[in-house]
Amino acid sequence: MPCPKERMSKAVDHKSESSEEPRESELKTVNEKCANKKHWVKLPFQLNSTEHDMQQPQEMNADEQNDSRKQSKEAIKVPQKQCTSVAKGLRPRTQHQESLVSIGIDFGTAFTGYSFGFKGAKQIRQPKWGEEYGMNTPKTPTCILFDENKNFLKFGYDAIMTYTRQTRRNEAKKLFLFDDFKMELYGKVLHRDSMMTAKNGKKMRAMKVFSESLKFMKDHALDMIGKHTAGVTYSASDATWVLTVPAIWSAAAKQFMTEAATEAGLVTKSEPERLIVALEPEAASVWCKQLPKEGFMEGDLTEAETIEQISGTQYMVVDCGGGTIDVTVHEVAEGGCLKELHRVSGNNLGGQTVDKNFKSLLREIFSEKVFDEFEENHPSELKRLMYDFSICKRYDGEVLVQCPYNLQELARKVKDIEDYFEGNSDAEWESGQILLSGTMLRALHDNSIRGIENLIEEILQKSNLTIRYILLVGGFALSPYVNGFVKEKFGSKYKVLCPVDAELAVVKGAVMFGMMPNVVESRI
Repeated sequence: MPCPKERMSKAVDHKSESSEEPRESELKTVNEKCANKKHWVKLPFQLNSTEHDMQQPQEMNADEQNDSRKQSKEAIKVPQKQCTSVAKGLRPRTQHQESLVSIGIDFGTAFTGYSFGFKGAKQIRQPKWGEEYGMNTPKTPTCILFDENKNFLKFGYDAIMTYTRQTRRNEAKKLFLFDDFKMELYGKVLHRDSMMTAKNGKKMRAMKVFSESLKFMKDHALDMIGKHTAGVTYSASDATWVLTVPAIWSAAAKQFMTEAATEAGLVTKSEPERLIVALEPEAASVWCKQLPKEGFMEGDLTEAETIEQISGTQYMVVDCGGGTIDVTVHEVAEGGCLKELHRVSGNNLGGQTVDKNFKSLLREIFSEKVFDEFEENHPSELKRLMYDFSICKRYDGEVLVQCPYNLQELARKVKDIEDYFEGNSDAEWESGQILLSGTMLRALHDNSIRGIENLIEEILQKSNLTIRYILLVGGFALSPYVNGFVKEKFGSKYKVLCPVDAELAVVKGAVMFGMMPNVVESRI
């Protein structure tokens, strides 16, 4: 990886990629038809919290004021009254002023990104990140860096490289680095003053970590949008913001993210409808249902040009992300709207489970002492190693993983590199690279694959469903072990498809969700 420049600049190429987006007339038709449906249920709690923006506040009516969350200053409470579905937080909005742009933010476990689309435009755009560091990714690592006084410094690749530079100067222990921290919200009792532990062992309020991350994405998105509009300045209040969250998160975790978005300044109290908290598999479903057959790797939908063309079509979306596996089942209703047929479900066995297994393998090979020292002192090399491994996860059979220079140097202080691999037929040393056998790579996937299998089978056992398609989305869906297993196990009865842009299905779907907030007309 190239060394960082003395003056760190934003790790992003301001040339953005784009993809086709439905025409404004199509979105309007779906919105009108879906808005006429009367399936929405008012929640005993509200997910659309807002705060901190530059726009002048507008008065809230009495109903809106009564519907505001009544929570203690100490804790975010799950409502005592059980609602029909936590996803009902995505209720149709009464818009004060029409948004000029829809911005989707996919806050991922390993990587975070955003996309945006202008009202009436045909394209959905997203930036490229990290090219100055030898990367070229549609998302940036979910890493954030604060100084010793807990002031925000950097996010993404910039955070990793800045931290690495300070490590060389032995200044890193003063800094607060958080990475892959999204799953801190999973399965835990959350309070507004909940704390998170940084790499230096010190603690910081989780709310600040998440809100500053979202603020960075907000500012970056608005800056990028300005570059695509001949310098016209856009503010947060000009946009509809769609923040995606895992389906398996608790109501408290969703509320936490909503309040973090509020603190980050995405929306104001006067216009809470400008923030939509969308479930990740639902956003992906909205994207996939309108894709032509060429939009899928398999290039074949069999029955129609797009899934949404035939009312009554039932399909399952399996969102294979870094932290979680989320599953939902939808049926195409009149006008292209969607009906949920099975309550969203999932687990925490996403792609990072494979990464953890790979790290455990390296610890076993090189010893805990060597690998732990490498992990602590060379975080940028570790991040590059895991990025390289994530690419390897997209191939089956034998793969070569470049061994970082400093891991080699630390290992050689103990014994010859070749000696670490003696007697190991599934991991061999080849001139600076680690050769993993196909058997080993498949074994690293076992936990996740079994988790995916169990989720799918549990739903397919429902006798009242007539599912036609199983759609695999998310970056982890690009793994041939995941893709191949699902096709082998379920392909004889169901058409298994994976979109070409599987890793962007959620964030692109989020943009469309902002344009069609009523597209899911009913939920379980």
